Amino acid sequence: MTINGEKMDFNEGITIKELIKKLNLNPETIVVEVNLNIISKSEYAHRKLSKEDRIEIINFVGGG
Repeated sequence: MTINGEKMDFNEGITIKELIKKLNLNPETIVVEVNLNIISKSEYAHRKLSKEDRIEIINFVGGG
């Protein structure tokens, strides 16, 4: 699968929730897009990914 423009190898069928955990990301501060569709946080535990998916993860950082 491609994550933020970089080819990465994860098991077929991994969920978004599992992917976020493996990437050590905070699900509260990110938005996940799969194949140009923004995925609701409520779907992270159920939405399975395939090797052909193009994933964009946008991380929000607070500042002042």
